[in-house]
Amino acid sequence: MNIPRSIMKASTIAFSIGLSAALGACSMPGQGTSAGTSETEGTTGSSSSGTDSVGTETSSTGGETSSTGGDSCGDGVIDRGELCDSEALGGMTCAGLGAPYVGGEIGCAPGCDAFDASKCEVDEGAAKIRLNEFLAKGVLEGPFADRGDIIEIYNAGGAAADLGGWKLTDEIDFPDNKTYVFPEGSSLAPGAWLALVQFDDVSQSGDFPFGISSSKEETLLLADASGVVVDSQTFDGVLAVSSYCRIADGEDNWELCLQTPEAENVASGEQPVVCGDGELGGEEQCDGAQLGGQACVDVGDFEGGELTCTDTCTFDTSACTSALELVLNELSASDLDPIELYNAGGAAVDLSGWVLTDDTSDPYDADADAKKMVFAEGATIAAGAYIVIEKGDLEGMHPFGLGGKGETLRFFNGGLELVDSVTYGDGEAAISYCRLPDGPGGAWTADCAATFGSANQAP
Repeated sequence: MNIPRSIMKASTIAFSIGLSAALGACSMPGQGTSAGTSETEGTTGSSSSGTDSVGTETSSTGGETSSTGGDSCGDGVIDRGELCDSEALGGMTCAGLGAPYVGGEIGCAPGCDAFDASKCEVDEGAAKIRLNEFLAKGVLEGPFADRGDIIEIYNAGGAAADLGGWKLTDEIDFPDNKTYVFPEGSSLAPGAWLALVQFDDVSQSGDFPFGISSSKEETLLLADASGVVVDSQTFDGVLAVSSYCRIADGEDNWELCLQTPEAENVASGEQPVVCGDGELGGEEQCDGAQLGGQACVDVGDFEGGELTCTDTCTFDTSACTSALELVLNELSASDLDPIELYNAGGAAVDLSGWVLTDDTSDPYDADADAKKMVFAEGATIAAGAYIVIEKGDLEGMHPFGLGGKGETLRFFNGGLELVDSVTYGDGEAAISYCRLPDGPGGAWTADCAATFGSANQAP
């Protein structure tokens, strides 16, 4: 089940970059309740809307009224282009969606352009597809070993499911480059499992074009061919480092599990690690004030300063001090996911063997990090210079993507000592996340003007 790819050219800014392979997935247009679309077409049981002479949109079934204008998903009012919004559902019910839904509690998908039927009741004789198991670092043995992140779905219903045109994503608006579309003819028998694996750029094999974070919150959404979100799950990615699954299969109880893709789920019996509870556990580097006895000088090539912890339980070294003035300076989770380095010092820096990665494992194991970027022998950055590194598979490019919902990026020297790191949150890098002013003294700021290769600018 390969996904089409497109090839785009990357720019060269003070460094040899080359070509980048950018990911593109098919998209399937929905009808009426379509995830990732903005039209509200007439389907059985859906709300209709009209526009009066002053441009006010009125729902004929639910009474919600809003003025036309910008994107305001989440305000509880159904605006133009929205099918629903939070608790505002335009009078829609589970039964109103039609077969196989017979009751239960309908919801609104996070993007406000589709209904969420994950809590609706399904006819006993119909198919019932559920997200069933998540593995953020793949499996250790068996037929899926070394094939990347895994998402398992399960048919808990009484009939086979036609999955042709269904969509799986980790972004609420189902963007083409972050959405897997099931090929026509795909099906899943009752009581059967299907394990999907992350697409691999090198082997050009796999399924879904995104990764599952092992360190921060994730949201996965599964929509049917008409766009109705049949299941969605938000979870701490740390829980999926080994396996996070439903016990029993298809049920609502999620636990830490043994790794059983395409087989019956088995609980591991371990307690989950929760980022934010103030206790260190699992692969957490820190948790709140708990730093594991570490200081700036212990975690990287730093002379002093204050080590803190991010909301995703990774070390925040932005207040650490170093004699080296080479830093991560700007990044963006869009287009080719550019990452900018800046040398604020008075001398060139030899980058031979230095590593750029989004792997947050502690201690960092470069040999186990298949997605790292390693700078070529002889690579340098001049005093006062910028280097912009874009996503791709060629030398001088980084092979990992920057997630729109947040990411931790780390920069190691040739001795694998941490030189700099940055963590951004949901939406903060949609345009540019940058230091203001440039260099080690700059404060990380969201929504900067995109100025890759030149001095940073405020929003």
